[in-house]
Amino acid sequence: MKTMFKKMSMLALIFVMVISMTACGASASGDSATDNNQPADSKEDATASQSLYTPGTYQASASGKNGDVTVEVVLTENEIQSVKVLSQNETEGVSDLAIEKLPQEIVESQSLALDSISGATLSSEAILAAVEACIVKAGGDVEALKVKADNQDSVETKELNYDIVVVGAGAAGTAAALAASEHDLKVLLVEKTAEPLGAGTLAGGLFAAESDLQKQAGKTVSKEWLYDEYMKSSSGYMNSILVKTIIDESSETVNWLIENGCKLNLVDAGTGASFEHIGMPATLHGYAEGGKKAILALLDSYQNNGGELMYQTPATDLIFDDEGHVSGIMAKNADGDVLKIHAKEVILATGGFGGNEEMLKTYLGNNYTFGEIASNKGDGIKMAWSAGADELGIHTTQYFWETFLPKDTAVLANALGGEFFSLHDFTFYPHLRVNQFGQRFCNETTASNFAIHGAQVSMQPEQVEYLILDDSVLNQIATEGYASVEEHYGKWKNNRQFYMEFNEPNDTDTLIEQENTPRDYRPLLDGALDSAVVFKADTLEELAQKMGTDFDTFKASVDQYNNAIKAGEDDLFYADTNRLVSVEKGPYYAIKYHARNLTTLGGVKINEKIQAVDEHSQPIEGLYVAGADAGGMYGVSYVDFEGGTLGFAYTSGRLAGSNAATEIEAHNEGTDK
Repeated sequence: MKTMFKKMSMLALIFVMVISMTACGASASGDSATDNNQPADSKEDATASQSLYTPGTYQASASGKNGDVTVEVVLTENEIQSVKVLSQNETEGVSDLAIEKLPQEIVESQSLALDSISGATLSSEAILAAVEACIVKAGGDVEALKVKADNQDSVETKELNYDIVVVGAGAAGTAAALAASEHDLKVLLVEKTAEPLGAGTLAGGLFAAESDLQKQAGKTVSKEWLYDEYMKSSSGYMNSILVKTIIDESSETVNWLIENGCKLNLVDAGTGASFEHIGMPATLHGYAEGGKKAILALLDSYQNNGGELMYQTPATDLIFDDEGHVSGIMAKNADGDVLKIHAKEVILATGGFGGNEEMLKTYLGNNYTFGEIASNKGDGIKMAWSAGADELGIHTTQYFWETFLPKDTAVLANALGGEFFSLHDFTFYPHLRVNQFGQRFCNETTASNFAIHGAQVSMQPEQVEYLILDDSVLNQIATEGYASVEEHYGKWKNNRQFYMEFNEPNDTDTLIEQENTPRDYRPLLDGALDSAVVFKADTLEELAQKMGTDFDTFKASVDQYNNAIKAGEDDLFYADTNRLVSVEKGPYYAIKYHARNLTTLGGVKINEKIQAVDEHSQPIEGLYVAGADAGGMYGVSYVDFEGGTLGFAYTSGRLAGSNAATEIEAHNEGTDK
């Protein structure tokens, strides 16, 4: 079942934390750099005074995001001739640019004084560390290669003028720029990374109420039902006018995206592994070709409209006119030039602050999980606050499902290769869960209700859960397939549902086949026993000891759980005991998972026009804030239906771009009169 849930675990691998090489393990492997790679074709007459390096071909490895990255460096006496990445297990679609571009930059610059590729920091640092190890072996002066050239004299401040500037080329920013470009205005979109990178490129799809796809399929969704779902999840702590506006505009957004090259398929609820959603309305308009292709298609439409796009151009500050109104942004381009970009309207859509450790600690507390996109640093939120925008939703985050910490992911990837993805398979089924104290803490049958279960895990000590398996269920899966434990996809036999999530196919025909195919997971689990993630023992007492939890508490939890199954009634969490999986026969396994944070969900108070507003709810003139930077759509958690976040991102972005353009046109008409 590796392929079955690889798509779900892909996003769990996307987060690339910006931390130092010493702390994150992006340091060279001593064995790889020193013992396994002797210089080839070295020239014996080369001396340190005559050459920079001992010529030859060198290899070294360093720890990246998902395991070792191995490079090959060819050196002449005085030149880094070539750098190649020979092997890696980094996340496709996120680390591609680092793997392709950074080796070229090292050769072109003959330097290690290079910045990491934004959004792929660990992969970048691994490449630099491995190349450094090769340089050391060749006798090169690493410190000299790390010195950046003083090019301050060449830095320019350039002034540019636009009608609208949009910050962030994710789903919200791309939609905002595209909508604005449909007017006769000059529009600029700036993006800090080297290509589109954000939740919109990785998600599965967006919600709508009455789209053309839903009407054609006879599966329109009630706006009242959607509104009630938002109300239920927020308990009223939401901007009800904003929520209603987004719902009312959702179908137009879907139709508009399709018109602009974004290919979408309407799929039934529950087809994306969330078994608990089966039978709910079909809200999800799934990417037919993946999020990355979708956003690139929208950007093509934007540029065809005359819109301009600048990558590797982080915005740093807002600029203000003499009256204190927002009038543009300060930014820096890839050449290091400072850009003063004047604009009549600014739209911020920078994706929240899931990659900012300081902000996470400040607003979520000491126990937190990084978001999935490292480049989301809260830039837009902080800029909006600097303009006097009020704070709203800064404590809200999208805990969703469970995963492994980045350091554990790297260890598992090195031990198991790509097979480690399959360790997520167990999370979709109603196996026993306990926290670090050994306490059962949830109704396990709701584990595939990812928003709710993700929040439950986030509430546990250290945001940790242990999933418990016994030999009986593993033997059953090995002989009969996982469908014998609980069938999730059979209802779609001969009724194929297909979309792309995390840029991986989600195909019910494939899922049905995989769920019914026997698989013995025990070799996989045994291969991870040295990881501090998977634990195995012949007795529950021994298992508790290896987990580091109290045996008496753990044993009481297992007994209560098993007795509930036998009695047919769970008096602790009221689970459907017919679905629970007993834990009675050793050897036993425990798998340690952490809460998974997709992104933060707010920070700046906005109104239904997507304008940033001050503490009195008055619009900040010249400023719009869309997507995950904007607060008001949620209470403390994500909504419990499919496509909520992406739906808000695209619709809020579209409205921001359209409203900003309309405001400029109205002002221009008034001036003409």
